[in-house]
Amino acid sequence: MIQVIRSHLQRKRIRYLLVWLAVTGGVFSLAGLVWAEPGSVTETAVLSPSAADSFVVRQAVQQDATAQADDEACLLCHEDTDAVIMFDSGESFAARVDTAVLAHSAHGDDAAEPLNCTGCHDVNAYQYPHEPIETADYRTYQLERASSCENCHATPHLTSHPGLESDTAVGCTDCHGSHDVLTVDQIRTGETTSKCVACHTDVGVPFTDGSQLTDMIQAGLFATYYETTDYCLACHSQPNLELSFPDGSVISATIDENGFHDSVHRMVDDGEPLECAGCHEGKTFPHQPVAVANAREYSLEMVSVCADCHAEKVHADAEDVHTLALAEGTLEAAVCTDCHGAHSIPIPNQPRRRISQTCEKCHSTIYSEYAESVHGEALLIDSNEDVPTCIDCHGVHTIGDPTTALFRVRSPELCAGCHADTNLMAKYEISTEVFETYVADFHGTTVELFEHEDPNVETNKAVCYDCHGVHNIKAPDDPQAGIKANLLETCQQCHPDANENFPASWTSHFQPSLEHNPLVYLVNLFYQIVIPATVGLFAFLVLTDVYRRVRMRVRK
Repeated sequence: MIQVIRSHLQRKRIRYLLVWLAVTGGVFSLAGLVWAEPGSVTETAVLSPSAADSFVVRQAVQQDATAQADDEACLLCHEDTDAVIMFDSGESFAARVDTAVLAHSAHGDDAAEPLNCTGCHDVNAYQYPHEPIETADYRTYQLERASSCENCHATPHLTSHPGLESDTAVGCTDCHGSHDVLTVDQIRTGETTSKCVACHTDVGVPFTDGSQLTDMIQAGLFATYYETTDYCLACHSQPNLELSFPDGSVISATIDENGFHDSVHRMVDDGEPLECAGCHEGKTFPHQPVAVANAREYSLEMVSVCADCHAEKVHADAEDVHTLALAEGTLEAAVCTDCHGAHSIPIPNQPRRRISQTCEKCHSTIYSEYAESVHGEALLIDSNEDVPTCIDCHGVHTIGDPTTALFRVRSPELCAGCHADTNLMAKYEISTEVFETYVADFHGTTVELFEHEDPNVETNKAVCYDCHGVHNIKAPDDPQAGIKANLLETCQQCHPDANENFPASWTSHFQPSLEHNPLVYLVNLFYQIVIPATVGLFAFLVLTDVYRRVRMRVRK
């Protein structure tokens, strides 16, 4: 009996030993396969919980979390599969990767510095079996994956698209793709235009024309940084751009590239040309809504921008007639951009006619008079740059009020600036004695006295423009001139009782001569001879008498 029991126990031990040996052998065999070459283990894998029953992964390798996985491990599943990844929103996308497209992409095997799958897909997050995807919808998933681009591209080029933090975000992969990332050369040549057109059409934004988008991509997308002019002009050189304001007013946001590049801000003698961001500081894209009510207020705000560089000129305007008008609430009064322009700012006096044409924008009636005057015709028709323009009489940034007594009393000095210039007047055979003869007569003497006493006191004595006109000055031989044939009418403006003989008393601005006022000339000549001769004779008589008296005393 005991022998039978021992025999039974031995058989039982042998069975346990055989089972143990089989299990141990199986474990070591499996371990050998796990540490063998990639691709030698067959396992079941699911890419997404919602897709758990849709497919079976054929082969995969589980590796150390710190290792840089070889693409082969990922492509064992993703190269040839019909699997899809599902989201709670009901959206899905294919898990298959086109290896041919991937190889020719900017990150593929054909690239100078190819990336492995885990270069973008973090090795910890994408270990097999994959962790469930908790993103609610496909768009959010795209933007999350796009953020991984900044692991390498820490400072990516800045495009004119809202960033990932925006409600209407545009991610890297929207333009560049994911596994089919285009190279820089491919993007520069416009191969992405069709993608741009499709996106812009879907969301209803401008610039859906392929040729426009290609130019924008080439000029703006690859700008070194957002403050460069090319970056801004990529959009703002396009036609029909407008900036709208709450009151319904609009201004053009299209910039004339040629005019801008020829402006004074781009043609500097030293240093770098002024970039767009030099004035539009912090104007990144997408632009923030304007905080002013209308287009005029927007223009007025830009004055402070001009003051950043031109403080001396802007502050000199404090007593300017335009600045004072603004302070009184006249918002239409001219500011910097009204005269100089905004983006196409030319040299103000090149050509010289531009000065008066600039003033015409507000003072059109006065400009029409000036254009028909002797000065205006010489400038606008004959291109004579010697004649005065608006600023020669009124000033530039310190324009005074021409209706004041001070302006009136000092106006003869303005005219004398040209008409007393011997070299300038000699070119046109015009007398340079007009100022001296004016000051010598009753009108000029009185005005001069007023100026010395108190220039702010009003005088009714005639100044130059009372006779010659202000902006409508005619040539002396012009039938419409205020002198010669019309002299009586001119005098009657101040002397209503003047008759036909009244103008004859005026000797004009010429010094008397045999040609001009010969009688006065002869009388003056007579006095010039007789008076010195008489004085000389009396002096001679006095001296001889003194001499005689001295001699007589000496003899005594």
